[in-house]
Amino acid sequence: MLLTAACLLGFATVPAGAEAGQTPQAAAAGAPASTNPQVESNNADADFVAMMIPHHQQALILSRLAPSRSSDSAVLSLADRIDVEQGLEIYMMQSWQEWNGLEQTDPQQSYEEMMQDPMMVEEMGLATPEELDQLTASTGNAFDVLFLQLMIKHHNGATDMLTDVLTNGTDETLQQWATDMLATQYAQVQMMQRMLDNKT
Repeated sequence: MLLTAACLLGFATVPAGAEAGQTPQAAAAGAPASTNPQVESNNADADFVAMMIPHHQQALILSRLAPSRSSDSAVLSLADRIDVEQGLEIYMMQSWQEWNGLEQTDPQQSYEEMMQDPMMVEEMGLATPEELDQLTASTGNAFDVLFLQLMIKHHNGATDMLTDVLTNGTDETLQQWATDMLATQYAQVQMMQRMLDNKT
């Protein structure tokens, strides 16, 4: 699935971190220096990055709906954390592509292409266009419930991708990043499920 999707998406060159909106300070705190190129990568690594960038892009889109629609401090805090974390991870993965001589994936462009394939949307746990419309139109508790449901599904889709690259990838930096992402997203799924249980 990873290889097929990566071939469908293609790549577009953009300045590192431009779409993620990261500051140099944030980048320096989260990613290795670009003077340390990775040489032990394989196709599974490259495919993972090309797919996880647009997957993360939807997490940013979902999270950035929260401030104008939710009044729950826990949901707002979670949405802000996901926005910051996954925005930085987009920058890191674009930087990894640069270190490895690959064209950097444009998050929004590749996300839009990904959303045109219903099978890919389902396999990757993405919110469908209809679900996005429903979330955009909701407020208050209705927004919170749907946001948590969609983000749990989204995180579970990422878990499958992370497990795949940990099994089939070879790049040491990506292995560490994927391990950290997996732990973070697992913990957030458990937290979101508890939040959801309290709202339904």
